[in-house]
Amino acid sequence: MSRSLWTMKSRRLAQLAGCAGLALLVALPAFAQSYRDQQGYSQGAAATRQGYGQGSRVERTQTTRPYQGGRDTPGRQGYGGQRYPGRGGGNWGPAAVGVGAGIIGGLIVDQARRQPVYDPYEDEPPRPRRPRRPAVYEYEDEAPAVQRPRRQKVREAAPPRQTPPPGRTQASAPGGPRVIVPPVAERRLVNEEVLFELAPGAELDAVLRRHRATLIESRRFELAGTTIIRARLNDGRSARTALAQMAGDPRIANAQPNYLYTLQQESGPKPEAGAAPVPTLVLSPPKPTEAAPAIAVAPKSEPLPQYIVEKLHLDAVHKIARGTAIKVAVIDSGVDLGSAELQGVVAGSFDALGGAAQPEAHGTAMAAAIMAQAQLQGIAPAARLLAARAFASGGAPGLANGTTFHILASLDWAAGQGARVFNLSFAGPQDRLLSRSLAGAKAKGIVAVAAAGNGGAKAAPLYPGADPSVIAVTATDADDKPFAQANRGDYVALAAPGVDVLAAEPAGRYAFSSGTSIAAAHVSGLVALVLEKRPDLDPDGVRKLLAESAVDLGAKGKDPVFGAGRIDAQAALARALPVSASR
Repeated sequence: MSRSLWTMKSRRLAQLAGCAGLALLVALPAFAQSYRDQQGYSQGAAATRQGYGQGSRVERTQTTRPYQGGRDTPGRQGYGGQRYPGRGGGNWGPAAVGVGAGIIGGLIVDQARRQPVYDPYEDEPPRPRRPRRPAVYEYEDEAPAVQRPRRQKVREAAPPRQTPPPGRTQASAPGGPRVIVPPVAERRLVNEEVLFELAPGAELDAVLRRHRATLIESRRFELAGTTIIRARLNDGRSARTALAQMAGDPRIANAQPNYLYTLQQESGPKPEAGAAPVPTLVLSPPKPTEAAPAIAVAPKSEPLPQYIVEKLHLDAVHKIARGTAIKVAVIDSGVDLGSAELQGVVAGSFDALGGAAQPEAHGTAMAAAIMAQAQLQGIAPAARLLAARAFASGGAPGLANGTTFHILASLDWAAGQGARVFNLSFAGPQDRLLSRSLAGAKAKGIVAVAAAGNGGAKAAPLYPGADPSVIAVTATDADDKPFAQANRGDYVALAAPGVDVLAAEPAGRYAFSSGTSIAAAHVSGLVALVLEKRPDLDPDGVRKLLAESAVDLGAKGKDPVFGAGRIDAQAALARALPVSASR
């Protein structure tokens, strides 16, 4: 029994004893008086019986004993109606006894009905705990030392978030979740694949067996500083379901989907039935049976008309710099390396997809916009091309997709080849692994230029354009008006010509194109010109120089539509030349 309960019972017993004593004190005097009256009555009766027995006449006189109280008792026949000497007051005894018994009985009943009361200053007795269930292993061949963690609640996928105000979104913090489980509404991923990194000491075979997956490829990515396993799910589960299960496995250091990126990005939500998607680059689809090109090829002595030549003062700029020996990596679809526009500029090529590579329009157009030198005039015609194929259309004209894994492989290859510029003319979801690789590239002095995206003015930020390690570029037309389908946001750094631009296609064809993709390629070419004169500049220095030399458009200063303004190649080189000339 606890001390508090014992204290309360002691108090109750003390109260009970006090009440019993009080009842006895009230009852004792009545008992004593009754006893004395009874003794007097007995003596008087004995004397009377003795007088009658002797036959003598006794004259009755009034007793000299003082009256003790009590009611008069009518005398018996022959006694003259006098009361017995000393009799009276004996009726109080039973009443006192009844009162005392009632008090004592009430206290006892009250005590029996009361519940235990605990001292408010002491804790209540501890409640018994439910026993824990023993750990259960799903597979017998797993090491018994590694216990299965307690089942964690998997958050139900929240409804699609409301589109936040466009702006630069920082990369995931180091303390972020180990496993990224995409929301239900996210469809830009390979549904039957996952990417993950093993914790130190973990065995790959055991992890694959535990999560019912098959190894596709394991590769070390130097820019990201990690080894990533690409695995295929065996039993038809979605990537989201598998990642939710991986969240409780301590042998997995990091895991995420294998995201999808597109070169022809749709505008925000999927279009209605019958509506055409909004592409990043509008190009005429290839027609193998067509004998004539989309635009007749003019003689080499007659360049095709390009408004960007006059807009960016390319004739004057190329007298100062041509991007000589600066390696620019184009991470894109297949490039037509045999195109007349790219002769003599290819420094290397890489195919992250494998298989038979087919030249595609998007990759060829981006490479030509940077360094064309035949019918078209590229921004940096003397730069060196590193063509990395990470996107494939899968036979669908004008639509090409690339995955996180293939893009990372292309970035690592290009960095190993000495690239100074990455051209990233694609868009998609935020990706932690891609952000790590871009941060690693920036640390090595590589300038990454990306398309801001063609989601529209109210669309959420698209990546890698919204990543802090890249320069995001939007598109303008010949009159410096913004491209209507371009994204807006604080992450937009610069604007460049990107509407109705004449672009090269495979097999010697040309077509007009519009979008932030080709605008980004123009900025990549300008970066090559600046680095030729200022090879010491780091990515932040290049960004600052281009922003300070840009033509301010729209609202004064930097704004979400144009960024710092439309690039000005002549003004940018003018800022770079004084330092170069002083050497």
